[in-house]
Amino acid sequence: MKKLKSIGFFFRFRIVICFSLLFSFYTSYSQKELPYVVGEHLTFDISFVGFKVGDAELKIVDLKEINSISTYHIIGSGRTSPFFDLFFKVRDMYETYLDTSSVLPVKFVRDIYEGGFTKQQTYNFYHLDSIVYSQNLQYKISKTSQDMLSALYFARTFNKQNLKFNDSFFVPIFMDEENYLLEITYIENQMLETQWGTINCMVFKPKMQKGRVFEDGEKMKIWITDDPNHLLMKVETQIWAGKIIAILSDYDKIKVPMKIELKN
Repeated sequence: MKKLKSIGFFFRFRIVICFSLLFSFYTSYSQKELPYVVGEHLTFDISFVGFKVGDAELKIVDLKEINSISTYHIIGSGRTSPFFDLFFKVRDMYETYLDTSSVLPVKFVRDIYEGGFTKQQTYNFYHLDSIVYSQNLQYKISKTSQDMLSALYFARTFNKQNLKFNDSFFVPIFMDEENYLLEITYIENQMLETQWGTINCMVFKPKMQKGRVFEDGEKMKIWITDDPNHLLMKVETQIWAGKIIAILSDYDKIKVPMKIELKN
């Protein structure tokens, strides 16, 4: 059961915050400059010690105005496969409403079910005041804080020219009514073998806070395409019970065709 709970933690999509790669300062963007568009849909297979245990999805659903701010409505979800439902059923849903100009979250919604454990959260962000509201409570945050889902889409806006091997970067995250900094190190480039062919990817190593989902963040690696899309391709982490891998299994409506070296 302890192994199954470890899988459940993974499905909480806290993994998503590990894709926050670079900048902790405010920048203004136009939709034309961003590396994604409405309709982008990514699907991931998730395996544990070699067995598929579930899948996850990331989708930019539409544009929505919140408090006179134009936002991308983005949904992330994770679920266990029917067989593993018998042991530890997971149905997780995350939504973020991302300001299309600042690439900062305006609203975040979390609704999870993990083996009988449930949790619902709603965060309303007011970055100019450095405040987030949740269930009639308010919390002080950084003016550039991200939620656990918006962080991925913010990270994808980075400029490759600003990166050097072994450089580390920090991003402020607000999660579970707590503030902390996430440290990410760019370690190398690697040609990743996929079902479509070989894809050049940047490899990053996140460092999680001690006592979080993963006890040793240095045992996690993430692969992101070294092209204008900066698509998440793979996540690999070693936990006490074994290795968890999430790998892109399907994609649709990405902004720029991926650079793929076809298999022989």
